[in-house]
Amino acid sequence: MKTYKVGVVGLGHGGSHVRLTHEYLEQTECTVICDVNEERLQNTAGELDIGKTTTHYADLLSDPDLDILCICSPCHIHGQMVLAALDAGKHVMVETPMENESLERLWKIITMAERRHLKVQMDCPDRWIPESVKMKQLIDDGQVGEIYYVICEYLQDIRQQGGGGLMKKEGFRMGYGVKAQESVSAGAGIYAVDTARWFLGEDFTEVFAYGNRKNLPSRNVDDHDVALFRTASGAIARVQCSKAARRPYKEITKSVWGTKGTIESTGYLPAPPDSTGLYGCLVEDGAGPKPYTGPYEMRPIEVPPVPIPEWITEEMVRKVGHGGVEFFSWMDLIHSIENDCMSEINVYEAARTCAGAVAVKESKVAHRPISIPQIADRHDEMKPLYPLPYGEASSAEL
Repeated sequence: MKTYKVGVVGLGHGGSHVRLTHEYLEQTECTVICDVNEERLQNTAGELDIGKTTTHYADLLSDPDLDILCICSPCHIHGQMVLAALDAGKHVMVETPMENESLERLWKIITMAERRHLKVQMDCPDRWIPESVKMKQLIDDGQVGEIYYVICEYLQDIRQQGGGGLMKKEGFRMGYGVKAQESVSAGAGIYAVDTARWFLGEDFTEVFAYGNRKNLPSRNVDDHDVALFRTASGAIARVQCSKAARRPYKEITKSVWGTKGTIESTGYLPAPPDSTGLYGCLVEDGAGPKPYTGPYEMRPIEVPPVPIPEWITEEMVRKVGHGGVEFFSWMDLIHSIENDCMSEINVYEAARTCAGAVAVKESKVAHRPISIPQIADRHDEMKPLYPLPYGEASSAEL
């Protein structure tokens, strides 16, 4: 069994990726870590017994032993780092977003992954958390009918979350000396965009977005965004993200409206302690002329736990975070490399979500709807063609 050598850049949440790949997964070994914060770099190396450290990302790119680069840097430089990793011949695990600054660079990432026959996985935990998985099952089973509207919201107050730790001066979320993290187009806002598109089961074709900065104007980016996406069938998705909402912290709240009913995930609040967090009003008939005679009420829906493999302990889950679903993302990437197949949020899937994020930013500036390009999955048709005659060409030659 091959052991994949991993390098991790960015040791905020990246520290969880270091622990997972170095201590927990048998098929990976984290051999080098990178961060511009020397103190954090050495603390992580000492705690997790990592032998090689660097403050320069270029050192990871030039390391011939590394198979996979895990990118956990500030959101606005993800795309640059992903493209550089592909240029260097490395597979990529990247925190959201894969790219949110440039549609041109997004296309280059897709092309370079194809040229070099490399795998990319964008880490979106929401695709593995229990209520999202259950909602997707209900949708795919046809129990909600034809989906015509989806709401996904990510609401937080970075002044309160983590005891205010997210407002540290060196943190990229505030933008002191760097670009501040945006709302819908960066960080966990991308989770909401991706989940909405996943639930709809079809790609976005257009978006109209607004934003404002009423709560934290010093961040110099909008702290509240609302985006309305449309699909080719006419279905609509509303994605909302706030970084400074004056309210208790909530994860992504989700609502799916179909011709046979509605299902909603309440997030952390106001669900009582015995709540499943998921509710639905589902009928057997569609929205025809015949009235529904049953009770119109939102009933609790049972949510099975995440099917974490037996070898993953509760302590591992706690130390990695996100309820342990980070394991699924990594196991999915490794499986895709070994079997030359597409992972759950592969380069094409990630690009479809990220194209929507780029369009959100453009819409807010242009004050009009923006078209979103359609991205075809060409993996299977390209497999017989490898190695490509131009496979070693760099992204600069695109």
